Amino acid sequence: MSGKRVNLLKDRAKVFLELAEELRGRGRLDLAMFNVDQAFQLRVKATMLRLLGVIPRIHGVRGLLGMLARRLEELSFRGEAREIMSFIRRFREVLIDVESAHVESRYGLFSTTSESVDEAVKVAGELFKLLDRVERDVLG
Repeated sequence: MSGKRVNLLKDRAKVFLELAEELRGRGRLDLAMFNVDQAFQLRVKATMLRLLGVIPRIHGVRGLLGMLARRLEELSFRGEAREIMSFIRRFREVLIDVESAHVESRYGLFSTTSESVDEAVKVAGELFKLLDRVERDVLG
């Protein structure tokens, strides 16, 4: 699939993560978590575009990752699918917090802690590495 579009999505994901860290430093924790969510979504969608040629129109990161894992399983990339499902299970609570920020932070209803934002940023970094590895494994 179009390398330019994939790279654009990956770059935007990285920028959203950087903005999250900046907002966390300014004490805007709700907006920091919102930006982490955007980073998660765009990075997963970049991988889906690269490997599957599609960008689904859903927003929940757990749903996106589950969709990616199911599709990889169907394509006989079972190890990669298991890694993604393991990631979802391991970081379930963080992913739920990040998803909550997607809607609730827009209306001022979401509150979080600096520790939660730090953990979400760390998990995002792990997700980015996982998806890079999955892409390498699938594309050879």
